[in-house]
Amino acid sequence: MTRSVQSFDIHKVHGSVIEKSQDVLAVEEPLEIQVAAFENGFSTVKSLSVTMRTPSHDIELAVGFLFTEGIITSLSDIHDIHYHYPALQKVQHQNIIRVVLKPTIEVDFKKLQRHFYTSSSCGVCGKASINAVRLADSCPVRLKTPFAVSPDLIYSLPQTLRQSQEIFDQTGGLHAAALFDLNGNLLCVREDVGRHNALDKLIGAELLSGRDFERTILLVSGRASFELVQKAVMAGIPMLCAVGAPSSLAVELADEFDMTLIGFLRPNRFNIYTSDWRVKKPVLSERITFRTFEPKDAQGIYETALYSFRETYKNVFTDEMIEQMVRKDFEPESLLKLIDKIESGEMCFYVALDGERVIGFCNFGFCEKGLELRRIYLHPDYIGKGVGKRLLELGEQFALSTGSEKYFCFVHKQNEIGKRFYFKNGFFHNDNEDLEDQWFMMKELKPKHQSP
Repeated sequence: MTRSVQSFDIHKVHGSVIEKSQDVLAVEEPLEIQVAAFENGFSTVKSLSVTMRTPSHDIELAVGFLFTEGIITSLSDIHDIHYHYPALQKVQHQNIIRVVLKPTIEVDFKKLQRHFYTSSSCGVCGKASINAVRLADSCPVRLKTPFAVSPDLIYSLPQTLRQSQEIFDQTGGLHAAALFDLNGNLLCVREDVGRHNALDKLIGAELLSGRDFERTILLVSGRASFELVQKAVMAGIPMLCAVGAPSSLAVELADEFDMTLIGFLRPNRFNIYTSDWRVKKPVLSERITFRTFEPKDAQGIYETALYSFRETYKNVFTDEMIEQMVRKDFEPESLLKLIDKIESGEMCFYVALDGERVIGFCNFGFCEKGLELRRIYLHPDYIGKGVGKRLLELGEQFALSTGSEKYFCFVHKQNEIGKRFYFKNGFFHNDNEDLEDQWFMMKELKPKHQSP
């Protein structure tokens, strides 16, 4: 067993049964990072930081830490780096790293005393923190790297990372940071009990290998804190993806330096907080077609609605109750009764198909204010691929074709205009529960009048 994990005798409890077992846990030990450098012409050694880390890749951790904190600007600033063992220490643990800088590198240790940010609760003023990053000698001016990647590539990153988390597989208790190229290939991954340590190890490893971060994507397994964004900015990484949420200060810093910051990364959705131009807009597959509802679509519409309801309410209702709800509104025989209304122009009903398979649909009806979105459903596999947007555009075209100003439910940020809808698990709900999903709203449409 490596030094990164340790086995413990435990008692497992299942209901009223208690049994002896073993559990493997991630090791957590202190690492002191010392710097030997010249200050005011005199050689001195100072302890810069003591961090609780998982033992492994300590040299990479130290190099990454010094680089992301602006103490060194390149590997050429380092003369030597090694474990330091105090002479009187009886047990020689590898818990002290000493970095010896070249004589030409002067360090102002007093200036560094409160330079480090160890958590979001460290009490450092947000503006002062961002200003410190902005003024750092090694910080890139702005991250203007011109590239764009597809949503599908971004969706694939967490699974690739998960398959490479060796210590997590044993313990289930580590943070991870992974670096990818623009084709989604994994370049490096590091794990640690501290999310900031995992990133320092990753950046240190890639610096030691001579990596240029300019065309890379960083993925972190938890939330995107200010500190993680700060370290990525210092390394010059243009895109940071997080499985969890970013903090407000992290978003401000990413925006300041034109980093693309992505949060809540899931298998079929994510939020882009800054510099969205690095994410390609979805392009519809040539296989996907759209048409007005036809009788042969009725069974596919029923199956799509049933699948969406099951995904949404599987932890709330039984399968039998879900089928009853869907049958009430989407039974094929009931759908066929809508044909007359569609042909007379009382409503519009559009279907999206992948080949001959129904993958989504929407219908609109008239209310006192104009045309109103009644329902829109997508198969979860097609969310984020431009299908829903195209269905809404078809509804908008129908509204304009009526020749007068109409209201229409349209993708937009939340505001005070009209009725609001939100999107979840493949279809819209028309209540005002505040979820993290994209809001939709009623939009006033201005028909295009021809010049006389």
